[in-house]
Order: sequence, then structure tokens, then C-alpha cells
Amino acid sequence: MSNITNKNDLSTVFYQEIDAIMKRYKIIGCQAVSVYKEQVIWSDSFGDRDFEKKLSVSENTMFRIASISKLFTVTAIMQLFERQQLTLDTDISDYLGFEVRNPKHPNSIITLKQLLTHTSSLTSDEESNSIYAKFIKDGQSSPSVSLKELLVPGGKYYTTQIWGDWQPGTSSNWVYSNIGAIICGAIIEQVSGIRFDSFIQQNIFKRLGMENVAFSYAGMKKVHEYGNLYELDENTKKYMVTIQDANETKFNKDSFKNYIPGTHGGLFEPQGGLRTSAFELSKFLRALMNGVYNGTSLLKEETLNEMKSVHWMREDENHFFSKMGLGFHISHDFLSDYNEMIGHAGEAYGLISNLYWNEEKKFGIIFILNGASFSLLNNSRFDVEKELAKVIFEQTIKQYID
Repeated sequence: MSNITNKNDLSTVFYQEIDAIMKRYKIIGCQAVSVYKEQVIWSDSFGDRDFEKKLSVSENTMFRIASISKLFTVTAIMQLFERQQLTLDTDISDYLGFEVRNPKHPNSIITLKQLLTHTSSLTSDEESNSIYAKFIKDGQSSPSVSLKELLVPGGKYYTTQIWGDWQPGTSSNWVYSNIGAIICGAIIEQVSGIRFDSFIQQNIFKRLGMENVAFSYAGMKKVHEYGNLYELDENTKKYMVTIQDANETKFNKDSFKNYIPGTHGGLFEPQGGLRTSAFELSKFLRALMNGVYNGTSLLKEETLNEMKSVHWMREDENHFFSKMGLGFHISHDFLSDYNEMIGHAGEAYGLISNLYWNEEKKFGIIFILNGASFSLLNNSRFDVEKELAKVIFEQTIKQYID
């Protein structure tokens, strides 16, 4: 089966539907890919990567993809798990070199499994006033900033607001937390002895042949093509640039040469800082979905199966997160006819990104929007996501699995 890359291979109706969605939700730019088994069966790009200069999005445009980045972080954790360099049930304090406790439950340990399933009792970013974002920004300016200052009482960034009232590991009090991914980044560095971005480069990017991809400015080359992110101002109804990558001048500059791995954890933004394209992500999706990509396996089959299994579940499904594997979101509402799609979504600075696959039928969908007008359906998924996923599935994938 050959790749479908020519617009003429698909119906005019399909592209009319895509165009209608672009206009309805005022989408600035879009990349989309559909996968069946081992192959990309369709990929295309639409709109602008730089709205002001009218620079078009291409297959190679790299965007900051937000929380899909966490899939790479959890894959790295599980690679170290397979090498028996860490366990999921050990107190994370043992890896970090200092004690981490919820002050409301000082006798309860925090584990990696809790971080991967968001059951550690760390709170959402809104509840902690996004203190983690300031911690990252300050660390990127001064790599001597330590993770202890965020997690240990008395630290410059410490606040009890980062902790919930419930005991760590309590599944009924589930809260999504970006700080957990930052801690995972620090543990990857502590255990491996190298920087997070270097570990991901060596153990994931290089092995899969992912080239248009970077977790740090040091890995971003001027020869690459980058896209801005835009957020719609609801008052003026105009778009504002939130991430201005298209005009960056600091690429390929390593500001962290003196950084000691494991001391910060968030410099390379393991919670959401990956820059790449939907097409490059398709290599990673196929490696996770099939267990192998181009003859290369990132993890053993039994490890992947454990990650894809349900480790946390909410009784009420009327939420975006109702099931979690080990770092994998198990979505019930990405596609209406498939109540278990595995992967992750991202939403930050106006961007929306999705990477999901179906284990049984072996198909996947990826798309990245660098700016759109969006709203929630039933406190769950953005309506633009559901509409785009539906039309991509029906027009490019359904014919292969019926």
C-alpha cells in the first residue's frame, strides 16, 4: 500500500470539509497525518506558520506541541525501567537526593507510578498559579536554579498550593499536573547521568530517524522550518503571537553547558516543550502502536502492553480524562465510534495538538493547530478536535478497516 500524498488521490469533498473547519474555527495553520498499520496513508498541511508574513505551513514545519511531549518523557522513564535502573514504586526521593512529601501527608511516599498516572496529589497548574512555569523560565535564564527550590519547604518557588489535601496514590482525587513530568525529567537525568534532551536524542529521536525535532534551542537549527503559535483575544477577536519561533535567532545556541543533569529537571520542558511536526510524530506513533518502526523497538512488547493498560479510571466519563495508562491517555471521545483511543493531547499558548491510535484496528491520527477559536463540548474535548478527527478518519482511514 503506497502513501497517499497527492490531494488528487482524495475526494474534493474531503478538502472542502477541511476548508470549512479551518474557516469555522478560524484556524491559523494545521498539519495532519493518518496512519494505518506501518504506513502513513495521508498527510497534508494547511494555512500559515507565520500569519503576519503569510509563510505557509509545510510537512516540515516544527511547532511547540505541548503535552504530547509527555509521551516521550514516559517512554524514557520506561526505557530506564527496562534497564533495571529504576522502579515505578520506589520513593522518588531516593532518585532525586532529597525528600519530597505532600506536607498534608508527610508519611506517604511519592512514586513514579503516581507521577505517570497523575495520582501523586500534586495539583493542577491553575491551583498553584502556574508556579512551575516561573520555575522553568528562571532556570532557563540561570541553570543553577534547583528543583529543591520548588519541592522542598523554604525554597524560593515552594508553595503548599502545589499539593492537594488527599493522600498520594488516592485514585478518587485525580488531578492533572505538569510538575510531575518535570520531576520525571530530573529523575531521567539523575539515573542516566546525562541531560534530558541528550537522553531523548540518543534513545528515541536517533533510533527512529526523527530529524525535524528538538527539546531545546541547542537542538534547533536555523535550516529547520518553525511555526509561530497564536492565541485569539476574545475581546478584540484578533490573534496574538504567543510563541514566536518562526523568527527566532537563538537556535543552535546551548545556554546550558554548565548545567548539572538532575538538578533542575525542567530546563528542556519535558512536560510540553518538544518542537516537531506531525509527520515526524507519525514515526513515534507507529513505534508505540506497533511495537516497532523500521525494524527498531523503543520498548519491549510487555512494557508497552503495561503502559497501554488502564491504571486509573474515573466513574464519570463526562471528563476529558476518564482513563489513564502509564503516561498514556486512554480517550473515550476522540472518535465517537471508538471509545478507547490511546495517546495524548496538547493545549497551550493557543495551540491544540492530538496524537491518538486504536490498538485493535491499528490506525492513528495526528494533527497540530497553531491557533484556533475553540470551545468545550460537555466539559470534555474541544469541538474542533472532534470535527477534525471525524473527517480525517472517515475520508482517509475508514476505507482500510471496514
